[in-house]
Amino acid sequence: MGLFKGSASISRYEATVSDRIGFWDFVDERVRMFAFRDIEDSADEVAVGWVSATDFMDTAFQYASYALDPYVVMGLRIDRRKLPAGVLQKYFRMAVAKAKAMREDGVISRAERETLKEKVKLDLLTRIPPGTQVFDVVWDTAKGTVWFGGASRSMLDIFEDYFRRCFQVELMPRLPYFMARSLLPGEENTQRLEHAAPWDLSGGEAA
Repeated sequence: MGLFKGSASISRYEATVSDRIGFWDFVDERVRMFAFRDIEDSADEVAVGWVSATDFMDTAFQYASYALDPYVVMGLRIDRRKLPAGVLQKYFRMAVAKAKAMREDGVISRAERETLKEKVKLDLLTRIPPGTQVFDVVWDTAKGTVWFGGASRSMLDIFEDYFRRCFQVELMPRLPYFMARSLLPGEENTQRLEHAAPWDLSGGEAA
């Protein structure tokens, strides 16, 4: 968890709450509803959910440990199983050979092959431990600002979708352009930003 223990890539968002009546009761209900659910004993390939900011195994949130008013502080845990294509192909071919040996004509239909392949895949997935990633999440509910400890597009897509479904709040990325617009109001400044270009520090001129 980089925000608390070291360096981290951070993405910023705006997340404004329009109605604060009963807000913390709503947050508590939704955090627990969307808490992480383990897939260790299943064949599921992906699991996403909230965990404690200090312990990714803790999903109980005793005493509403995520709540540091006005902040909501949690971790987003993502568990994935990845089944190598070569491994699946190997065991599938072994299963096909076994099925053919049990038939007098040594033939199995296309539908049977598909069913057999899915069965082999599920069996292998239950034997592969999922990998775990945890990303820090800090939501300043007073200022309407969210920090997410990740920057890759795939992780951002997962986080944005999960946050929206959980809290029913849209996230607006805090891109440098929009931050500059908020700091430099007015039509004239907006036009300048529209035509802004990177500055060449070596020559002192716009690139």
